[in-house]
Formats: sequence, C-alpha cells, structure tokens
Amino acid sequence: MIWRALADVVMIVHGALLLFFAVGAFLAWRWPRLIWIHLGIVAWNLVIVLVDFGCPVTATEKFFRREGGESVYAGGYIQHYVDGRLWPDGATPVAEKVGFVLVVIGYAGFFVVRRRTTKLRGESVGPRT
Repeated sequence: MIWRALADVVMIVHGALLLFFAVGAFLAWRWPRLIWIHLGIVAWNLVIVLVDFGCPVTATEKFFRREGGESVYAGGYIQHYVDGRLWPDGATPVAEKVGFVLVVIGYAGFFVVRRRTTKLRGESVGPRT
C-alpha cells in the first residue's frame, strides 16, 4: 500500500515539475528568485531530451509501482500519461519544442520585466552615460 502511494506522489510531483518547466519563467516575473530553480529544471530537461536517456524520476515511480505489486508502463512518463491526452499521439517532439519556446519567451520577458522594475526602483542597470 505504501509503495503505491509513494508511486502516486512521485507521479504527481513529476507532473508538477513538467508544468513548472513550461510556466516557471513566467512565474519568475513575479517571484524573481524562482528563476534559479527553473534554470536547473530547464538544464535537466535539456540533458534528458538531447542525450535521450531515461528520467530518474520516472525510474523512481516505476520502482515504487513494482514494489507495490503493480505492473509498470513501457516508455516514459510523457508517453504514458500525456501523449494522446494533452496532444495527439506522436506529437511529443512538437510539444517539446513548444515547451522550449515557452521557456525562451518566459526568459526574455523575465529580463525585460526585471530591467523595468530595477529602473523603477532607481537601481543601476548598467553603466551611466
């Protein structure tokens, strides 16, 4: 019973991490210190996508499911829980690109918002001319 509960907790946390990957930079517009956590998650996702290795969070969920007597799903978290539900089957590569575009837009906006609020507070944002 505890193993299944742990697997469910890992599944929910994994989903939250993926959601934070997509919107975390936008949240950092309001809470700037979040950018450092988000940057770590983005780096982690970049490595997983570029190197194409299995995510340890998925492996942890599968371990807990096995220990709880459940059969584990084939493939990764996104293939099992998201592909075909949030977007059409097989569109994961497109969704990954959209996710990274959201990150870039979020970071661009973060630096614009950060620069604007720094100017409004009267702090130096660069060399004086």
